[in-house]
Amino acid sequence: MKNSYLPKLVSLTFIFVMAVALSCTDHTEPDPQTGCKLVDGIPRLYPCEFEILKVEFCNKLNINDIFGTVMPGHPDITLPVSLAWSSFHPSPGFVDATFKVKIHVKRISNPAFDVFYQYIMPKIIRVLPVGPDAFDISSFPPVFPPLPVRLDMPVGDTSIVIADASYHAREQVLPPLNKPVYSEISGNVLFLIYNMTTANVLVNAPNNYPTILDVAEGHIALNPTLVE
Repeated sequence: MKNSYLPKLVSLTFIFVMAVALSCTDHTEPDPQTGCKLVDGIPRLYPCEFEILKVEFCNKLNINDIFGTVMPGHPDITLPVSLAWSSFHPSPGFVDATFKVKIHVKRISNPAFDVFYQYIMPKIIRVLPVGPDAFDISSFPPVFPPLPVRLDMPVGDTSIVIADASYHAREQVLPPLNKPVYSEISGNVLFLIYNMTTANVLVNAPNNYPTILDVAEGHIALNPTLVE
């Protein structure tokens, strides 16, 4: 169960970039500025290329007006639906809200394999029901198509990726305040970055890396709460 999404992720993403020749296996030793470990604490075969420093949530479409920030180890974020750039009611008693986000990505190591195409940044969703294992990697089906991003900056430099974070929630108007209260929230709770050549090497034999976190070149988790 734990690795059920990983082969599908690699397979579908290769289809997404099928026009790119991935047969090249020229390998260059990475220049490790930092190490990174697998979920189980074992050092990764290749250093992680990136660190996601933070995810900033923007006021509607104004990317220079930031109302909330998520950082590694601090995933909690309160999201006012009034600040979403898109919100609507798909059915009575429910709301969908989409926020514009700025993802700050720092390169911390050179790629283990030459990159001839854009990196891939899938948005990972949390689906109901939400329970104590809500952040177990097996509960994160990938959303397609993934977002292609160019991250060709040198080691030590930072780039910003503009993307969306979308959420679905139950909406109830409860007394005595008679204001909307949101519950049963599902949506984007994880952003990841993939070098698909490296991912293909790690997911297949003899490495058989078991989780998408282990294969990703960088990731960050979000734990959203929706308010009016």
